[in-house]
Amino acid sequence: MLSFKPIELKDKTHFEKYTLCHGYHNLEASFANIFIWRRAWNIRWASDEAALYLHLNSGSVSFALPPFLNDCDTSMEEPLKEYDAFFASRGEKPLLKGVTVEFRDKIERDCPGWYTFVPDRDNFEYIYNAKDLITLEGKKYHAKRNHINKFLKEHTFEYRRYTDADFDSCIALHERWMKTKGEPDQSHINELNAARDALKNISALGLKCGLIDVDGRLEAYSVGEKFNDMAIIHIEKANPDIQGLFALINREFAAREFSDAVYINREEDMGIEGLRKAKLSYYPVCLKEKYIGVRNI
Repeated sequence: MLSFKPIELKDKTHFEKYTLCHGYHNLEASFANIFIWRRAWNIRWASDEAALYLHLNSGSVSFALPPFLNDCDTSMEEPLKEYDAFFASRGEKPLLKGVTVEFRDKIERDCPGWYTFVPDRDNFEYIYNAKDLITLEGKKYHAKRNHINKFLKEHTFEYRRYTDADFDSCIALHERWMKTKGEPDQSHINELNAARDALKNISALGLKCGLIDVDGRLEAYSVGEKFNDMAIIHIEKANPDIQGLFALINREFAAREFSDAVYINREEDMGIEGLRKAKLSYYPVCLKEKYIGVRNI
């Protein structure tokens, strides 16, 4: 039976043996993403010759991610049987989340009738053409350019790359942003902890972080990584009282750090209405669909 253990930094190379070489574009294939959210979701992992397995537990919800196969041409049957045995040992019914269309289709081919899949819209990922976010060209980005131009008329700014000396300032900015949201909920606390882990381990995780000083004070930062032909933006925070600043850090970070990317993944909206509206306003080229898989046993 699978023996799950906590995620550690030293696991990165082994983890990526199953994920980096197969052209995945979903967040769950990013070791950095899994690592920085490991505490919030109590993420644990196991592996064998066939696959890499990830189990998550948040509150009363216990679920797994689809197995990342060592060889994508092999069948899902044996790895999914491993999940069956693991969940049975916990007295639970197998539940899969983070199931992309590609995973869904392979499971249905290899194990027809085993799972019923339902769309998980709140966790669809927003994928953009990198060039669009860098240039903001065309009529559809007119409002974004206006926001940035208004900012430039009222402020001076400096873009720079993160150093370890910036850790406290970034966390202080993040905490100031949290205060604008009222009483912080658990999701805000989880994100702050993820930000701390990302910034403390930025080099080891292969991350990049861009900062914007406005009139001499740090007011925005963004953390992301290059993943295959895509960049993933994991965290982005800015002073919401400075109009145009979110649009500026979005553009500058993409242009200065990911000009060689074809796509930029700005992750999911978690069903938050304002966040969904903001992400749609940048006109994604597609949404990376995710499904929940319920075992038919």
